[in-house]
Amino acid sequence: LRVTPAPHATRLFLIGDSTVCDQPGDPYTGWGQRLPVHLKRGVAVANHADSGESTVTYLANPALFDTVEAAIRPGDPVLIQLAHNDKQTDAATYRAHLTTLVERVRARGGAPVLVTPIVRRWFNADGTLDNGVALLVNGLGVDHPAEIRALAASLGTPLIDLTALTKARVEELGPEASKALYLTTEKRDNTHTSVRGATEYAALVAAELAARGVLPERLLR
Repeated sequence: LRVTPAPHATRLFLIGDSTVCDQPGDPYTGWGQRLPVHLKRGVAVANHADSGESTVTYLANPALFDTVEAAIRPGDPVLIQLAHNDKQTDAATYRAHLTTLVERVRARGGAPVLVTPIVRRWFNADGTLDNGVALLVNGLGVDHPAEIRALAASLGTPLIDLTALTKARVEELGPEASKALYLTTEKRDNTHTSVRGATEYAALVAAELAARGVLPERLLR
């Protein structure tokens, strides 16, 4: 769904993959799809996340980043969560593409926010998610959340550490109860979220938007 925000609205753009996007049907639900539930009227969420996208493909497709870039107005926050599909992207390329996204958002007067990816529900025997599958370390050994954290610090962008927040929530619920956040039961899918999971994760993002000064707290439900 491509939302055309009203001229007077506070506008929030989302760049991401299938864990963020407006999914076409049940049971799949991206957290970006549920973000408006946690925001008051007067905030327009333009969700330009798309299934299967990486930092490489998002920049390469004119229908994706070029479209977002053209629509950005000064002051518009732009949340960027791309990692799940950068499975064979080396660290230098990954950093370069994220840097390009941040710099081009800033060139339009937008306010980029880097977001670490949601965890995969992949438990160790001890009930923790301390492994590369859960924490998005790719096939080349690139630790995506660590790269994003370092880049946010070096570029001076706000950081929403959604990896840490979702890890804490999944571990809190444990191996059995956490299935309800994902499509484990329906699809044997421990990457994509259910309506409940997307709603909970969107609440985490909304709270961070206020905590990081991206949105005033009065705009949160």
